[in-house]
Amino acid sequence: MLHKVEHGSIFPREDGKIIDEHFGALHSKHDGFSLAHMLAPAAWREPAQVADFDEVVIVVRGVLAVEAEGEHLEVAPGETCLVERGTRVTYSNASQGEECEYWSLCMPAFRPERTKIDVL
Repeated sequence: MLHKVEHGSIFPREDGKIIDEHFGALHSKHDGFSLAHMLAPAAWREPAQVADFDEVVIVVRGVLAVEAEGEHLEVAPGETCLVERGTRVTYSNASQGEECEYWSLCMPAFRPERTKIDVL
């Protein structure tokens, strides 16, 4: 069976980041995985979080900064990064002046209740 997605569903956010889910709990009701197109504005930064899923990010444009367990990586266009479930991680746009575009694949699917976010 084939499933084509012409456009996804936007997860509501207040920090300027756009999460456009093509497959997952919100848009297609899949729970085994989710796939979302992300647009992070310049200088964007999320609070640290611990997820109950593995997450692979694939950067298309810009540079995504990933901090976890004392490590700091910068993921550039064409590069990928795996963050294993149970890892305390912080994502941010490494650029103060340019948007960062990337895709996120989560297994099992992203759900808010599967993510514990640090309160600032």
